[in-house]
Amino acid sequence: MDKVLCAALALFCILAVNGEVQVQSNFNINQFLGKWYIIGMASDARWFTTRKEKFQMSTILMKPAENDTVETILTKQKCGECYQIIFPYKKTEQEGRFKFHSDRWNNDQEVYVTRTNYDEYAVVHSILTKGSEITTLVKLYGRGQELRQAIVERFRQYCLEQGLEKENILTFAKQEECRPKSAQN
Repeated sequence: MDKVLCAALALFCILAVNGEVQVQSNFNINQFLGKWYIIGMASDARWFTTRKEKFQMSTILMKPAENDTVETILTKQKCGECYQIIFPYKKTEQEGRFKFHSDRWNNDQEVYVTRTNYDEYAVVHSILTKGSEITTLVKLYGRGQELRQAIVERFRQYCLEQGLEKENILTFAKQEECRPKSAQN
């Protein structure tokens, strides 16, 4: 298993040099759907780098919806309150790649599932475009609240290879899940 992950990391290095984000080969949306914990995040976006100490573990629930959409429900705690945000990820012609427009943040997002073994972890790489500003957001998902240290280290290495700064790569402590009152769009 670790040899497969090392090979994937080597492939990530090659792709980072070429400037392309690649998706998991033979991506299977049905295996990817379900609940994930956000174990880690990294970004070069100002909204992240200036508030990174406020981020913490949250959950993502991905389920099929109408019109080639995957309903992605983020549940997180902010300012002592638990709430949900729903993101309708539109499938693209490339399996493992999604598009999303946020009226809330006035940006467009391209979301790539770059690596997953479906039952343990996933690395999700997003390119966010707001006007002429383009930023990167990489997340490490886990099916449970903890992952093997080797996977966390590979996530950090991947982020560095994408040009993200070491101090902007976070991993989150395990915590009790919050229960939201209602969902927001």
